[in-house]
Amino acid sequence: MSSNKITKCALAVKMGLMVGAFGLSMPVMANDGATDENVEVIQIRGIRASQEANLNAKRFSGAVVDVVTAEDIGKFPDKNVAESLSRITGVSVTRGFGEGEKIAVRGTDPAQNRTLLNGASVASADWFVLDNPSRAFNFTLLPSNVVSDLEVYKTPQADIQEGSLGGTVYLKTRKPLDLDANTISLQVQGQYSDVSKEWDPQLSGLYSWKNADETFGLLVSLTRQERSLARKGKEVLGFDRQEVDGEDYWAPRIIGNAYFQQERKRTTALVTAQWRPTAQTDVVLNVLDTKLDANNINHNLYTFFNSGFVEDSAVISGSGIVAGQVNNASSEFAIIDRISYSDAKSYDLEINHELPSGVIITGKLGTTKAEGGTSRDRYHQFNGSYVSSSYDSGLNLSNYVTAGNLETFADIENRTLDWMQEGSRLMTDKENYAGLDLQFDIDHGIFHTLKVGTLVQDHDKSQRQDGTRFHWLADSQHNDPINGPYGDVRAGQGSWGAAAMGWTGNPIPFSSFASGDSYAFYPLMSRAKSAELAFPAQAYDSPTATFLFLPNTWEVNEKIWAGYAKADFSSDRVRGDVGVRVVKTDVSSSGYSWNGDWVAASVNMVGGYAILANELEPSQGGDWGVAYDTLKHSYTDVLPNINVVFDLSDDSLVRFSAARVMSRPDYVNIANQQSVNIPTRSGNRGNPFLEPVRANQFDLSYEWYFNSSSLIAFTYFHKDIQGSVLNSVTREMAFDEANNEMVEVTITEPKNGLGGRVQGLEVSYQQAFGYFGFITNYTYTDAKSDQDRDAVNNPGSGLIAGNSRHMANLTGYFENDMFSARLSYNYRTEFFNGVGEFGNEVYTDAFGQLDASLTYNFNDNVSFVVEAVNLLDEDLYQYHIDKTRPASLYQNGRRFTAGVNVRF
Repeated sequence: MSSNKITKCALAVKMGLMVGAFGLSMPVMANDGATDENVEVIQIRGIRASQEANLNAKRFSGAVVDVVTAEDIGKFPDKNVAESLSRITGVSVTRGFGEGEKIAVRGTDPAQNRTLLNGASVASADWFVLDNPSRAFNFTLLPSNVVSDLEVYKTPQADIQEGSLGGTVYLKTRKPLDLDANTISLQVQGQYSDVSKEWDPQLSGLYSWKNADETFGLLVSLTRQERSLARKGKEVLGFDRQEVDGEDYWAPRIIGNAYFQQERKRTTALVTAQWRPTAQTDVVLNVLDTKLDANNINHNLYTFFNSGFVEDSAVISGSGIVAGQVNNASSEFAIIDRISYSDAKSYDLEINHELPSGVIITGKLGTTKAEGGTSRDRYHQFNGSYVSSSYDSGLNLSNYVTAGNLETFADIENRTLDWMQEGSRLMTDKENYAGLDLQFDIDHGIFHTLKVGTLVQDHDKSQRQDGTRFHWLADSQHNDPINGPYGDVRAGQGSWGAAAMGWTGNPIPFSSFASGDSYAFYPLMSRAKSAELAFPAQAYDSPTATFLFLPNTWEVNEKIWAGYAKADFSSDRVRGDVGVRVVKTDVSSSGYSWNGDWVAASVNMVGGYAILANELEPSQGGDWGVAYDTLKHSYTDVLPNINVVFDLSDDSLVRFSAARVMSRPDYVNIANQQSVNIPTRSGNRGNPFLEPVRANQFDLSYEWYFNSSSLIAFTYFHKDIQGSVLNSVTREMAFDEANNEMVEVTITEPKNGLGGRVQGLEVSYQQAFGYFGFITNYTYTDAKSDQDRDAVNNPGSGLIAGNSRHMANLTGYFENDMFSARLSYNYRTEFFNGVGEFGNEVYTDAFGQLDASLTYNFNDNVSFVVEAVNLLDEDLYQYHIDKTRPASLYQNGRRFTAGVNVRF
């Protein structure tokens, strides 16, 4: 590319942003925008060098951007990219299983933020069976060692994809022509988890080659990481309103003692091929293939509080009952064995070519696909009962099987299996895209560069859930343990359950399923014994019903066309960009509709089976009316923006940014799905006609770079949000087949409603002192919804999910030629998670995490590393409205890593 075709200012800005990606050199821009002849070379090796690269990239950007750069190949600041993002001002992270999973920027929901890899979408699917298909990127898919640097755009630019209300994370990988030929990097480490008491391997390697002419190069990165995860927990499954002394209070429906085990195995391959036949042409192909095997087993001993509280036993705090005793409580020892995974593949081709006229053409073409979820979910239920049960404010249970006798380990072992089922819940995410950008040099007043382009995307998101029910009974003289009498479903065929499991005689106790291990006061189940006793081949040979879960089976297609124009400008002390992005979105949402009970309708689709949950006749003329429908919706957005930088002096500047932004509604909300539960008189449905959440926003910041590795910055931000997606509760009539009557049900449906505002202040300060340095930042965010608050009838109303009022980070480091050490603390105050699985509000309490790392450089090629995560062993505490009313308490424990890094 000929340098005389691009202004010196634009070149300096571009180089400033690209330094982290290339890790080679950084030009220093003078006040008038010219590139200094004495180019400062920053080799990206070590903590301090990476911080200098981060500050240069931030300083020379037109937008409000924060950057994190790898200290060296394979040495990102954290093992998890999300954890590194959480150290940026205004960025928060969720850690459900002790590892950063999803991020949010400036008080927004994770689904309202975008993540791009080398400027393109990356498909993402969650492994956890309770996660709904979302727009949020799951960072557990991506090991940090494949990333060279990342940028968080808190204000938009017209040439960056739309769809973020909070911020856009731009991840970059390395290119082989930017590295020395035959570059090799290896990491061999072991990780210890103090809850599971296991050591696991962490292996990665990178090899980069290029020919002597430096016209073709190939980079291959391979990663294999394992983690033996264990999590201890106590949790409440929903809250009900119960009367005490004439007043209604929130009280737990079910309290569980949970023990979660998982074997995570993440395998990632990244291959980059780069061809530069001439100085004017550059072709890059990135192929990413990452797979997370996440098989898990969850034990939970549930206590059901079925009756009212014993007189004078209820302890009231705020609006809830935080301790109390009930009589005649029931119990369920539930064990769920899941095969879970998350796979993602991405193929991205980018071609850059400069015409003789100086016009730069960039073409982008790619496809990405992900699949994840639980492909096999085996549920075991061992029921019991208590004469009385009580709990305290820490969710500690006292369960009495007889008067004065607490339940023992042996009592649990003697429970017998009385229900089992199998199912699967999978989601897919796929996108094909193509884009074309043109960049022109112009000379029109202060404007020097014009960029225009278009991007076309075809995106599919879908979910499919099914279940298998096993017919246990041999004849109509026996009852289903759960659903009552229905008789054998196929005349003349015996039941595997009756013959093999002995329900009619001597049921097999849980002790026959036990692995010999124990947690607290109950035994753990053996997968092998479960497969032998509960799920052998005979079980599947006997009559079974495998049917779709109609409410949870749907697909959404979005066809998106976007076009933009962006102009860069500069004068003596002013620079920036102004642009507009126009985007049209066509939505097709497909799902099932039916008459009456969805279980009955689903089983009827299979044919040849009696209805599992009661013998019901179709409500309308012998036809359940099952149909697969597609609903369509379109909307167009015009998104202008401006970013202006005023250079006050050689080392200080002021930024101003204003923009209109949008975030498309989450997939589960626009899914064409519905569900009505007649016994509870409740239901929900999706709304394919939702509009995006839109906002007008502006930022004002001051930044003082008082040396190459030091910064003081203040940023005020404001977002005026319109059309927030809120739950709308209505009363409708539905047919109750069991009683042959119409009944009133409560239907919850998402709708665009009132908006709100998010505003706040970000403060950053970092400085180096000889061998020492520190990085600190603080974010204050005030988020308010315009919706009225009604926690009883409309949970979640009047709240904004994901917003912590206060967030702070403090990192101190030491570095010389031999050692580098870092101690980092990340803190955020409480926030509203959202409405949980059982329709109740869930909040996460304040959480602080202390991490540490120490590196000893044996020589220029070999270093030894020790790292620690969550040194203070902080637990994750969640509550329901009042902090004194716990919803869950999880212990994820500490993790320690030790190993060697080799680079040559």
